Amino acid sequence: MSNSFLNIDNISYSYSGSSWRLDSISLDISKGDFIGIAGANGSGKSTLLKIAAGILKPDNGRILLEDQSITKIPRRELARKIGYLPQQVNSAFEFTVKEVVLMGRFCHSKGLGLTTAEDRKIADHCMNATETLTFRDRSINELSSGERQRVLLASVLAQQPDIMLLDEPVTGLDLHHQISFFNLLAEFSKKGMTIITITHDLNLASQFCDKILLLDKGKKEIYDSVEKAFERLGQMNAYSDNISIFRHPHNQKPALLPYYNFSEESA
Repeated sequence: MSNSFLNIDNISYSYSGSSWRLDSISLDISKGDFIGIAGANGSGKSTLLKIAAGILKPDNGRILLEDQSITKIPRRELARKIGYLPQQVNSAFEFTVKEVVLMGRFCHSKGLGLTTAEDRKIADHCMNATETLTFRDRSINELSSGERQRVLLASVLAQQPDIMLLDEPVTGLDLHHQISFFNLLAEFSKKGMTIITITHDLNLASQFCDKILLLDKGKKEIYDSVEKAFERLGQMNAYSDNISIFRHPHNQKPALLPYYNFSEESA
């Protein structure tokens, strides 16, 4: 019996016709953890997230939520427990922002699936939290990529899940909304929601996350607290020759800056 809230147990996965493999990934994740997943393109970040969401079936291993395999949990119940925001969502239909956010309430619906006053209240709250309430009646297809991303987050929040799995959620957002987005995630994490997000920005992860998972070519390279993860990064050949790690002047959390070594000939 595991003490973890979400247990990723010895997961492996390969795509048909490809030699690439997600190889024996195991993670113990506690309730309220805020985890940032980093790694180069093709390292397995999105694949791992899809397996954790129950979208892909692993070749080996299992995903346990409170010691129960997610394959044993009915789909609607699983949607009340796990919210998943993919990297990109395109709609061929002219749904309004409000309609998209209310779709997040479907897993809570009963009978004919009609929305209730409580559903609309929760949807409004989620739109307000993501700064999308002011354009609630606009078509989602009219929005910028950053605005659309915030609407999709509001829809996932409307599910009121125990766990949120987010695939590069701040792609397309300006710096203000990136920080606002992560601030919002941190608030939900403090209230007990487990957040697992893919990010290419390790400085954002350092400021907001509790732990960092670094994947490399389908393998788990680092899974540790932010402090220890940055310490390991500084020791890795792939990173140590190109980055400086220092303390943020405002809160002393680790941060990094890239730099380039110019030879005398190129100087």
